[in-house]
Amino acid sequence: MKEYSSDHLRNVVFLGHGNCGKTTVLDACLYHTGTSKRRGSVDDGTSRLDVLPEEQERKLTVEMKLAACEFGENKLNLLDTPGYPDFVGEAIEGIAAADAALFVISAHSGVEVETEKLWRLAAEADLPRAFFINKMDREHVNFQATVDELRVRFGPGIVPVQLPIGQEAAFQGVVDLLAMRGKVVFHDAEDCTFTDIPEYLAKDVAEARQALIEAAADYDETLLEKYVAGEEIGEDEVTAALLQGIYHGDIFPVFCGSAKADIGIKKLMNCIVTYLPSPLARAAVGTKPDGSDLVERRAGDPFSAQAFKTEIDPSGGKKTYLRLYSGDLMPDTTVKNTTDGTDVRIGKLMALRGKESHQVAHAHAGDIVVTAKLGSVGTGDTLAAPSAPIVYENLAFPEPMLEMAAVPIKKGDDDKLFAAIEKEQEEDHTLVLRRDAAGGQALLSGMGEMHLEMLRSKLARKYHAGLELVKPRVAYRETIRQTAKAEGKYKKQSGGHGQYGDVFLEVEPREPGSGILFTENVFGGAVPRQFIPAVEKGVQETLEQGIYAGFPVTDIHVNLYDGSSHSVDSSEAAFKAAAAIALKKAVRDASPTLLEPMDSVDVQTPEYYVGDVIGRLSGKRARILGTELQGKDMTVIHAIVPEAELYAYATELRSQTQGRGTFTRAFLRYEEVPEKQTQEILDAQAEKREKQK
Repeated sequence: MKEYSSDHLRNVVFLGHGNCGKTTVLDACLYHTGTSKRRGSVDDGTSRLDVLPEEQERKLTVEMKLAACEFGENKLNLLDTPGYPDFVGEAIEGIAAADAALFVISAHSGVEVETEKLWRLAAEADLPRAFFINKMDREHVNFQATVDELRVRFGPGIVPVQLPIGQEAAFQGVVDLLAMRGKVVFHDAEDCTFTDIPEYLAKDVAEARQALIEAAADYDETLLEKYVAGEEIGEDEVTAALLQGIYHGDIFPVFCGSAKADIGIKKLMNCIVTYLPSPLARAAVGTKPDGSDLVERRAGDPFSAQAFKTEIDPSGGKKTYLRLYSGDLMPDTTVKNTTDGTDVRIGKLMALRGKESHQVAHAHAGDIVVTAKLGSVGTGDTLAAPSAPIVYENLAFPEPMLEMAAVPIKKGDDDKLFAAIEKEQEEDHTLVLRRDAAGGQALLSGMGEMHLEMLRSKLARKYHAGLELVKPRVAYRETIRQTAKAEGKYKKQSGGHGQYGDVFLEVEPREPGSGILFTENVFGGAVPRQFIPAVEKGVQETLEQGIYAGFPVTDIHVNLYDGSSHSVDSSEAAFKAAAAIALKKAVRDASPTLLEPMDSVDVQTPEYYVGDVIGRLSGKRARILGTELQGKDMTVIHAIVPEAELYAYATELRSQTQGRGTFTRAFLRYEEVPEKQTQEILDAQAEKREKQK
């Protein structure tokens, strides 16, 4: 691949709801750059980008892909991202590497929920944004209605720079409102034909061009004066002012076409070069490695880059995607990982088009390249010249919402399975695996059911590791509400030496969260000193096994205050058994009860759904602490919810809010289980024990 200077680079992330046609648009772009002799198709499994078996089977994008292509004198680094909500982490990585975002909208479906959510992420990253209204050849489409909907959702900065020539089956091209000419791409021709604007469109084109000039005039006083005076305004003047509005995030240009019919794609690529910024448009900001001061870097400064994506292939090794922010990078160069302070040797540099790779001999500031075998470099790490260290802000990923227990399908494959999951975590930072010592299980969290299902498929394909996902066990606890005393005597005679142990235990409740306390105040050697550790061990093991319902006992004080022994028959085993007998009696007499884990939950939902969400939470025994507005139309509901009620809540919330709701959770404390639920748990435990007999 040729060498490209920073001003001839464009880094654009393609965003949008699932099935809006992002991948089809990019396949068409690759076709028009001569990368492939035929356009790839998602439907027939020939896409150059959806190359994973999981993607081809389900016909949806699962992982972000880089489509680096040469277009005229420019290199376009186009980033294809998933539109399914479970894979939002991949979109976040694409946003982190891009200089602009292109939102693909289905003319047939309009603005859908994931588009709104991704818009907020792109806005938070301060990216210039544009729209491509796709599928203009579909039935029941209306370009102006879609533009009006965009303005309602995203504000008055929505400005078409193209109009469609025809709609539905009659769609045949686009009008360029700046050049004031039509472009018709016939289905059986490779090249476009420039035509006069159809007469029936003249009025619409004149009105749209006037709106475009009005929007641009806000950024150029000379242009505004000419417009007010009714003077002729040139294409270059409008373009220059328009670019200022786009770069400042106030104007969002709208293009249109049909990727499947291959209409408007070449024009779209020209628009990307013309209207969307190069990496020179703004500086990158980081901090010194100690975090003390802000540091600004521009293209001509010493080398710096950030790893924004990691891929791990068991056969091909580890690949790291780098976005260069300043300076140059060449193969066989040593740089500093300023995130952890280690030296990193850069090997070959590559530009990717899906699976296909091309070597890069010299990468300039602003470029996106991929390199292999950077073992110590993870997603979000900063690389820099040793003489000019800088650290860029790490990528922020959302908390996972669905938690399941992870179990190997094949017995004995625990180490193999969990090692494979940890490798996938290097790729996907929205996956969380944790060991729950309290519940004795491995818990795997993801963004939703599809996310975890895709993980299961990839683990089987890449690592031959079988994963079963089951409902997590709730880590209930037992405690007591009163004080009680009991004796436990263990006496056994079976010829020869017998077994004898006798203890008196007192139990009393402790403060919530204070745990277990064992003490002894035996006088006169009633229980010989050498047997007291055995008593304590018997107490600990019995508490761990549970007494009331089979769950560990907590927040209890156990005191050994008396007992008796036999000079010959007493043993550690006998006193351990006696302690278990006494403890079980005492706990049962001390008004035992069950405790359940309670989570602090924050639910983010559009204001329209607040009442329904609160109602459903109340049905889950939640305590609503309050609400607060977040942004223009979002509300955050703060609540305390029993962990047992949150299983599969991610799926339920999405259904209830049409995909717009999200939530985060964190363990708060244990609380007593209500009587009704306690009886249900006791019955379930009794049934479980019966089955085990």
